Amino acid sequence: MNYFIVTGSSKGLGEATVKLLLKEKHHLICIARNENKDLELAAKESGAEITFLKEDLSKHERVTGIMQYLLSKIEEDDEAAEVYLINNAGMVDPIKPAGKADESEMTKAVHLNLLTPMLMTNEFIRLTEDWACKKVIVNISSGAANHPIHGWNTYCTTKAGLDMFTKTVGLEQSQAEHPTTILSFSPGVMDTGMQGVIRSSDKEDFTNVETFKSYHEEGQLRSPSFVAEKMIELILSDQVENGTVYDIKEFL
Repeated sequence: MNYFIVTGSSKGLGEATVKLLLKEKHHLICIARNENKDLELAAKESGAEITFLKEDLSKHERVTGIMQYLLSKIEEDDEAAEVYLINNAGMVDPIKPAGKADESEMTKAVHLNLLTPMLMTNEFIRLTEDWACKKVIVNISSGAANHPIHGWNTYCTTKAGLDMFTKTVGLEQSQAEHPTTILSFSPGVMDTGMQGVIRSSDKEDFTNVETFKSYHEEGQLRSPSFVAEKMIELILSDQVENGTVYDIKEFL
């Protein structure tokens, strides 16, 4: 049995990833704030096992307990062949220049985009350090990690931090007896709800809003299913270099 823990699984890239992984002998563990009935129906048709946890992962104080619970269940399965953690949950808000952002929104974004995947990774590695099976952690990154964007100071910072965390943990794991492979994957611009949030931004807060509107109008947004397919092909292969940040453009 292969296990996949996917956060932010109710929509967008998370939902698309789960749908593509719904295969016999796969157990999908979906963590999201909202349920997704379509995934439940698809799981029944595919023969895959699926578990849903309704959690708000911006509440980082719950993360360690969640990981302990999930990994204890996986450890009980003597036939667990491969274990994957896909840290996909994230938010682009607040889209505001420094000095105008709401403190609570900034805090929530830092928790969800950066602190939560750090804590989940930390607990995953701690609890599986003696597991000899294939173990992979995927952190969903963004081009914003490398380019400052007006109004995206919080988002850019959290994604840049997540990429550096990935690189550092990859370096550490290269010396482990039973290493976990960790990577960041930048999906580019996708046709998701997050893009809707971006397009609805005030131009005073986000000076590039017209550019993102044109992406949508001109059909330049990639589908989440296409991006998920490329990501899954990568993580299921044995070609991943530990601690590497990958960009979807490398696979087009």
